[in-house]
Amino acid sequence: MENLKLQILTEEEIKKIHACSLDILSTVGVSVGDSEARSIFKKAGCSVDESSKVVRIPPSIVDECLHSVPKSFILHGRDSKFDVKMVGDGSVTNYINLGIGTRTAIYNGDGSYDIRDATLRDEANFAMVLESCENINWFTQPASAMDLINTKCARSLHEVDAMMSNCAKPFLPDPDVNYIDTYFEMIKTVYSGDEEEARKRPFFIIGGTTSSPLQLDAHMCQLYIRACRNSLPVMTMTMEMAGTTSPIHLAGTLVLHNCEALTNVVLAQLCRKGTPVIYGTATTAFDFVDSTAPFGCPEAALLSSALAQIAQFYGLPNITTGGGSDSIHVDAQAGHESTLTAMLTQLAGSNNVFGSGLIELGMTFSLEELVLRDEMISMEKRVKHGIRVDDETLSVDAIKAIGIAGDFITRPETIANFDSMSKTLTFNRKMYDDWINSDPRDALDRAHAKVTDILFNYQPTPVDSDVRKQLDQIIINADKAEGATESTQNLLDRVHHL
Repeated sequence: MENLKLQILTEEEIKKIHACSLDILSTVGVSVGDSEARSIFKKAGCSVDESSKVVRIPPSIVDECLHSVPKSFILHGRDSKFDVKMVGDGSVTNYINLGIGTRTAIYNGDGSYDIRDATLRDEANFAMVLESCENINWFTQPASAMDLINTKCARSLHEVDAMMSNCAKPFLPDPDVNYIDTYFEMIKTVYSGDEEEARKRPFFIIGGTTSSPLQLDAHMCQLYIRACRNSLPVMTMTMEMAGTTSPIHLAGTLVLHNCEALTNVVLAQLCRKGTPVIYGTATTAFDFVDSTAPFGCPEAALLSSALAQIAQFYGLPNITTGGGSDSIHVDAQAGHESTLTAMLTQLAGSNNVFGSGLIELGMTFSLEELVLRDEMISMEKRVKHGIRVDDETLSVDAIKAIGIAGDFITRPETIANFDSMSKTLTFNRKMYDDWINSDPRDALDRAHAKVTDILFNYQPTPVDSDVRKQLDQIIINADKAEGATESTQNLLDRVHHL
């Protein structure tokens, strides 16, 4: 069978989850912390209690908004060769990194690590390696630039610039609601001031995270409202923890997650009908022993896989966690957890699997882990492809021709297809004698060598020099408005590969 598919939920179970979600949205409702968003809901026919800020959404409005969401769209890159297909039918799986952390793991090449706060320079390096990874289709801001936390400047714009200048793939920033209009201005600048083209081919997507249970804060609402006004696609993201911010039973967590995700879908469609939306999740189960929210646990894999199915039930492009790890270092635990979570969600038909490169429950980013994941993904894709069974591949004529005790190495079918077998660059497939006499390094050290080579030699897709000057001026103006304390040019020089 080709194109393997894993089913976590039956269709009947998905319909039950949908029905429960509609019931809760219309009776309990959702707390909406932004007055403008409440007005949008009220104008559409939702029940709004201004004293409690609770919005109740009738099933008819949910249904109407689900029908207006595009079932497929293109997530554009700064360079069109990096354009990515967003689909809601489970036929395409893209891979991205994850971006919620504050630290980077610097591997020293001798088995030791320095784990420190991420910097603006790190963000530029992250982006460059991300662009070089063949199996990473689009990317997020992996970590915050902690060296700018106490600096008066337009921090978000510097972070966005560091990333987009060094990677031309579609990009999900860590958004600052005050700069959504400026992000669009930067996109428009790349298109030589052509607003129509910027609205047709935006290469940013804006994500907003709900506060579980059943809360949309003002910041998240305004992210959506302003993104929709600028024709930017949006991504819902809920991060329930089963047992604390959502029910201990995973099925109940699926219901709560779906309520929040559908609320985001409705808000986006009420803001601008036809806005592309990605149905997203970073939901997991709370670890009551260590008091953490692990990414690599089997519950996270099950929840992500189930939610990928629910999104397909609606026909919505979706994004689920997979490929990250809770390990502190790049080790056996990281390999196990990243493969477990990514493989399950991919087989469940997730449109986008995010987490590659992240360790320490998502708080730390590792370039070596990213490079290893890039190769793991190629293997995971091969597994999903499955086995083609037809008259050609059954090879009856070849078996009869070779007969007993022969070999198939020189057969024309072998020569024509040997290149279709999986290959590896960082993982070992040699016997010991060949390994010790050729390249006696483990996978981590090979990945480190590849990272070093990329950082020294890779040339990211350039930004036009005139466009570069205009982008710099946008940031300089924003820095002045923030009362910048460090020369903007010094910050810009940290991140530009010229």
